[in-house]
Amino acid sequence: MNTTSTAVPTPGFADPPTEGQRVFRAILDALAHPGRSYRIAGPAQAPEALGTGLAAVALTLFDEEVSVWLHRTAAENPDVTSYLAFHTGARVATGHGSANFVLATPDTLPALDELALGTDDAPHQSATVVLDARTPGVGARFTATGPGIDGQAEIEAPWAPAGFLAAWTRNGALFPRGVDLLVASDDRVLALPRTTRLRAVSDQGQEA
Repeated sequence: MNTTSTAVPTPGFADPPTEGQRVFRAILDALAHPGRSYRIAGPAQAPEALGTGLAAVALTLFDEEVSVWLHRTAAENPDVTSYLAFHTGARVATGHGSANFVLATPDTLPALDELALGTDDAPHQSATVVLDARTPGVGARFTATGPGIDGQAEIEAPWAPAGFLAAWTRNGALFPRGVDLLVASDDRVLALPRTTRLRAVSDQGQEA
């Protein structure tokens, strides 16, 4: 299937140094304070399959030295692949197991333990998942604990796919290995580092 486009990709950041720095700071703040969302601003003309939020994250974190696995809808969209190639130079990975970044929707998220998990000596060689929060999952509420959280924090997670809590618990048990998660909507980003521990909250507000 043809995934290339002869059209000129839509514009990226109008002021790349300034806008990219702001998004990078928001991502760092999100990683430092798991479960807390931060506002980001992306290019207004980003491909619809990316949206402004995911485009902002991609333009900030992706470059010619990284590989990116795209869920099928994005991978088969020439506007997305040409946009990422033109603005970031990132390589599109054919499989998710070795990709530095994994861009997925809740219903296309691969099994976390099938992604690049790093090693005990080089945990930084693990994958970062960038989840498109514009598409809802089955939804959940969690209490989160861990570094960067004062006591515990409650997280509303409409983006959570089925089986996410069990998968995240297994991911945390791999520390210092394991993946990190960025959840992006059109204008906000939330992060869950591998050090964050989650517990389910029932509809009655009690931990399950």
